[in-house]
Order: sequence, then structure tokens, then C-alpha cells
Amino acid sequence: MSEMLKELGKLFYNLALLVAGAVIIQPLVKGHFSVKSFLLGSLAFVGLVFLGSVLIVAGEKLKDGED
Repeated sequence: MSEMLKELGKLFYNLALLVAGAVIIQPLVKGHFSVKSFLLGSLAFVGLVFLGSVLIVAGEKLKDGED
């Protein structure tokens, strides 16, 4: 179970990078900047990173409890 939570946390990290690239960075490069999309993308990025971190820490705590 602990390994599954850590892998799920890594998945959320990867999704956060996808959101950052597609919603934040790409519009800046292409010149289609929108404050609304920037704020929503930033919120999604922070939320996904936070969720990934929580899952990884929970997986580590479970791993420590299994020993």
C-alpha cells in the first residue's frame, strides 16, 4: 500500500508538470497570455504538487509503520 501511495504521488507530480507546461508556459511563449488561465493553471499546479507531496509522505509513514 505504501508503494502505491508513493507512485500515485509521483503521478500527481507529473500531472502538475503537464499543467505547468500546457496552461502556464505555452501560452506565455505563444503570446496568448490570459490572467485567468494563468491563475487557474497556477492553482492547479500548486494543488497537484501539494496532493502529490501528501501522498508520498503518507506512503513513507505507512512504510515506517510496517517495519
